[in-house]
Amino acid sequence: MKDNFTNLQNYSLSTKDLSIFRITALWAFSESAFGGILHALSLPFRGAFINAAAVLFISLIALFSEKSKEILKATLIVILVKAAVSPHSPLTAYLAVFIQGLLGFLVFYNKKFFRLSALILGILTLLYSGIQKIIVLTVLFGNTLWKSINIFIKGVSKEFLQIGIHPDLNYSLIIILSYVGIHVIMGIIIGLYAGKLPDKINLYSETLHKIDFSENVDAIPKREKRKKKRLWILRPTGLVIIIVSLIVLLLTFLFPEYSDTKYEVLVMIIRSLILTFIWYVFLSTFFRKLFQKFLNRNKSKYAEEVNEMLNLFPQFRKIVAFCWKDSQSERGIKRIKYFLSRSFYYLLLSN
Repeated sequence: MKDNFTNLQNYSLSTKDLSIFRITALWAFSESAFGGILHALSLPFRGAFINAAAVLFISLIALFSEKSKEILKATLIVILVKAAVSPHSPLTAYLAVFIQGLLGFLVFYNKKFFRLSALILGILTLLYSGIQKIIVLTVLFGNTLWKSINIFIKGVSKEFLQIGIHPDLNYSLIIILSYVGIHVIMGIIIGLYAGKLPDKINLYSETLHKIDFSENVDAIPKREKRKKKRLWILRPTGLVIIIVSLIVLLLTFLFPEYSDTKYEVLVMIIRSLILTFIWYVFLSTFFRKLFQKFLNRNKSKYAEEVNEMLNLFPQFRKIVAFCWKDSQSERGIKRIKYFLSRSFYYLLLSN
């Protein structure tokens, strides 16, 4: 590991292909634009993929920086770039970037154990990604949501599917643990992969041929632009929750054992609407003003870096489009894997 680390540092310093600036720019590109690309490809767990990419970029910044505080500086710049490119992103998206950077700063404070630190960062970052939505849903709907899901599964299976289901199983807990578990497994995988980055970069730096990314290539599918941001109730998660709530209300009339739940479900729906109104009308506006003040205080300090990174984005998009065309010989999951892998290393190492 030590030899690979030394060779990788010599490689980056001699060719100038790798630098903290370039890695930070790629992290900002991932946060600002790559999510739309993944959405266009209809990949599930897109948020987990974006968090996984952040683990790789933070690990690289830790690898090439002298002190871990460089990660905090890079995090701030990524937030500034994200605010410039996607000003209407929810505050939780900026919070996620901040937490990623803070975790990176803490786990890489001592860089003697790079692979172990990368693994811990992968697990913690993806764990946060998994529990974030669970926490938001619980705050918004309360525990009644999970109780309603249990009733929904038991009632629908008994009434419509004509199958017996174990009455004592907590199905909502199983769903939560499965959802979070998938994220943790992804965190372990990406953490182990991040620990091998020195070897991987050395390999790709030796095999990467000079490629003309400016040639005309077929663009990857583009995400359709939405005119305005949709409320939670119009998003897939919101629609599913409303449908589940309505079915549970129906089941309370069909099955006497659920009759007491109808009032809880009504209170849950009213509670969520009130909390949504309070957030969008009062709290969101207040916190966004504070966040805007924070951005304004730091814009001038890092204006040059932000502008230079934004100027790199068109070239990054050309490289991604090239990698998408280059992956057309593969099919299905293999194409996605090939595309993501080539995109990462070509973006990282190409001139």
